[in-house]
Amino acid sequence: MLKSIVKYLISSLLAAGLLYWAFSKSELHYNDILLTFQRADYNWVAASVIISIISHLLRALRWEQLLGAMSYHPGTVRTFSAVLIGYFANFLVPRLGEVSRCGSLKKTANIPFEESFGTVITERLIDLLSLVVLVGITFIFEWEPLQQSLFPTLKLPSGTLIIVASVLGLIGLGVLWKFKDLLKNIGEESKIGKMLLGWIAGIGSIRNLTSPRKFIGYSIGIWLCYFLSTYTLFLAFPISENLGLSAGLTVLVMGTFGMATPTQGGIGAYHSLVASAFVFYALSYKDGFMLATFFHGTQMITLLLLGGLSFILTLFLPKITSRVEQN
Repeated sequence: MLKSIVKYLISSLLAAGLLYWAFSKSELHYNDILLTFQRADYNWVAASVIISIISHLLRALRWEQLLGAMSYHPGTVRTFSAVLIGYFANFLVPRLGEVSRCGSLKKTANIPFEESFGTVITERLIDLLSLVVLVGITFIFEWEPLQQSLFPTLKLPSGTLIIVASVLGLIGLGVLWKFKDLLKNIGEESKIGKMLLGWIAGIGSIRNLTSPRKFIGYSIGIWLCYFLSTYTLFLAFPISENLGLSAGLTVLVMGTFGMATPTQGGIGAYHSLVASAFVFYALSYKDGFMLATFFHGTQMITLLLLGGLSFILTLFLPKITSRVEQN
């Protein structure tokens, strides 16, 4: 308990520190933020919100495929609600989202936590590989803005670091798979062994997909929606509406890195990285920070609202047994 409190305090202090640093660097006043919200074209904002909701739905449908590969069929309502609850939780405690969404399915569909968590690990690996591809595409079109923003003093391209991390992660999973029989014996006697076996079963679910093409289509659709929801927000402001698609790609990558930091909902890191990205497109840091604040605020309000409603919904959903035994 004490360890969890310490982690939460550290992440909160980090978020507050990064946000304060980015805010002070921008020389922005609260009235400037208020004016930004007042001047936005909310037709484009509404379009962005709708597209982002579609991306969350696609993520739920993709997750359903992984669960279905293990003969679990909780239904779209339960998986979609769980995904939104996960996003909601990440804005409260960093990295709590993965645990919360699996806990939600345990409550509403009786899916073992360890196995659903294994599918989430698979999802994260797919997302990481997708991000590697996205970074590569961005480097081709926008090498200088991205490299100078992320790693201004680093000799190696940042994509290399991501690839190395991905390879090491895959090697680790390969080792677990190699010794799965040993873990099976351990799992009969220890809680940790059972947990690892559940993870392996969840991760291995990707081998049993009934429709790999649909899974790939969902994955592409998720990132396409991420890009479109970002770019439509560009169109909501006169200072960013002419920046172009490549700028939208850069901001998406920078924002993804920001959201991945161990702070609540990427607070602080997202603002700093996205504001820095806008500077390379002839915007002042002040204007970039205002846009970053609006972009992040839009996401946060949407996810907190939908996540809160989803949590309430799960209180009324009847618990089902989603396992379908194969003959």
